[in-house]
Amino acid sequence: MPNATAWSHLKRIGLGTLAALFVLASGLFILPHFVSEQAARNAASRSLIAATGIVPRIEGGAQLSVFPRPIIRLEGVKLDHGDGAAPGFSAGSVLATVRLLPLLTGDVEISSLTFERPHFSIESRETGFVILGLPLRAPSGGRRDDTPPPELRIVNGNVELRGINPDRAEIFTNVDASIAWIGSGMTAAGTFHWNLMPMEMTFSIADTIQLNKGANSGFRLRLDSQILKAAFEGNIRVNNGMFAEGPLSIDTASLRRALSLVDVTPLTEGGFGPLKLKAQAALTPSALTLTAVSLDLDGNRSEGGVGLKREAGRTLLQATLASDSADFSPYIRGISLRSPGDGSWSHDSIKLQQLNAFDFDLRLSSKKVLMGKVAAAPVAASVTMKGGQFAISVGEAGIYGGKLRGRMGIGSGPGGDPLMKVEANITDFDLDRGIGDLIGVRRVEGKAALDFAVEGGGPHAEAIVRNLSGRLNLTAAQGSINGINIEQVLRRLERRPLSGAPELGAGRTTFDKLMAKLRIENGKANVEEAQIENTLMRVRLNGEASIVHQDFDLKGRATLVRPATSISGTPAFDVPFVVQGSWTRPYLLPDGEALLQRSGTAAPSAEPARKQETEGVAPAAPVSPEETDADKSVRMSTPEERSNH
Repeated sequence: MPNATAWSHLKRIGLGTLAALFVLASGLFILPHFVSEQAARNAASRSLIAATGIVPRIEGGAQLSVFPRPIIRLEGVKLDHGDGAAPGFSAGSVLATVRLLPLLTGDVEISSLTFERPHFSIESRETGFVILGLPLRAPSGGRRDDTPPPELRIVNGNVELRGINPDRAEIFTNVDASIAWIGSGMTAAGTFHWNLMPMEMTFSIADTIQLNKGANSGFRLRLDSQILKAAFEGNIRVNNGMFAEGPLSIDTASLRRALSLVDVTPLTEGGFGPLKLKAQAALTPSALTLTAVSLDLDGNRSEGGVGLKREAGRTLLQATLASDSADFSPYIRGISLRSPGDGSWSHDSIKLQQLNAFDFDLRLSSKKVLMGKVAAAPVAASVTMKGGQFAISVGEAGIYGGKLRGRMGIGSGPGGDPLMKVEANITDFDLDRGIGDLIGVRRVEGKAALDFAVEGGGPHAEAIVRNLSGRLNLTAAQGSINGINIEQVLRRLERRPLSGAPELGAGRTTFDKLMAKLRIENGKANVEEAQIENTLMRVRLNGEASIVHQDFDLKGRATLVRPATSISGTPAFDVPFVVQGSWTRPYLLPDGEALLQRSGTAAPSAEPARKQETEGVAPAAPVSPEETDADKSVRMSTPEERSNH
């Protein structure tokens, strides 16, 4: 019997529950019919006003549905700035989630607002900072004090960001985000795509009420993606524009890829890899200033300050950085003035489009700088780019044991082709390493002073060199020339005039003085004056060297200097000669006719000798008793063989 009673009790409870559920379901089913479209529209509109402070324009209908949850759908919602401008916010539809219990009593309360396919802007104006097309403010008005504010959600939205450059807008797509209010504070989190790069972002504002009064409010921002991470935590103020200050950190595995997000292409093909930056940031409506900067780019660590601002309608980047050491070798990769095969000047086009992207003024100081094979220490320099003109100015640099001051500039010339200008002054530098690195010739040693200024224009390196013009002055003292002993050659030719051309590649000539003055025109270096001398010999040179073809065509006169103790009236011995061939493998030929005239035994046969030389065969001069087999071999060789010899 107790079992029957219990079973009957359970049946009554089950039937009661089913009846209640049926009544509830029936009520929910017929409830939308008791809430008019206008009531739903008014409730959603009040919620939008409370959340944003702006009266919405609802161009479509409003429909309440209960299943699977109570929602009011609004079509064609727009929110105006109120300044007569175009709407700053529009959404394909807005879903207003309705609280169920108040709805059962006929009261429509909104718990969240979801904007589907919205389009809005974030920008900094003179009158203040505008986000989502709306002033930032905490929800107020039109809701009870004990009613929590509606949460805002964005689904598949597009955002247009206008920042420091009003002429450029960044577009963010596939925006999914949520915005929540806690008192007067606001937090937001979401994901989006920036130039097809997926990113996550969170930010929070501590007090939007104080913010809208023009006072400071705490602010946090974090951005995270595959290539870029950024974080800021400080204060912001909205008063005639946006101001922010606080610690900023940026970390990217590839600065080159990060710059591509804002369509900035670095000037060089190499470098611009890993970047880590920490600084104290200060943002104004027209500038971003970074102080106490700690920067690590491509392994180069430096400290200083950085500024970004708008000036005369262009973006200007300014920086002052100092480091213990810097390796700029990655930035010259891909830059070659010579063809990789034969070493001739490159015909690859020089592109200047990157020079017009923005302006910058970078000032650098470092205890040591490495660029390829060239090392300089210390260095104080500036790098500027303005109006499509790029320039590097070196105030002082220790290079090749000496001091360098100079400037190099490249930009668009009168015809639109690149125009390059270089001027420099180097004092007390190492000739062997300096000239070796400049033109690849390592035959001269000693300390020297070099002063030059050249310029040339053209679409590629070969054209620039072909049009090169300018000047070069070189002076040196107490050095040597490797590959020949000029004094021994002169003494041998004095004893045996027909002993043949001297051999280059062996021997060494010391000098007390070396000087050269060159005038450069159309890719040719005209030697106006050149002299090498010591107490025993003197050499003078003139002629030209082709920079385009990298070869010599020089004439000179070498003279033996008689000691002061020599017999008065003894004539000096001198020999005219020519220097021809490439820069790396030149050959020297004494004047054959002058040597024949000095050879008494060969004088009667001068005419046949000249005839043989014109036929490419050296004259068969008598062999002196002092002549060696090696001398005879050289003397009997052809000019080509002598040059090879």
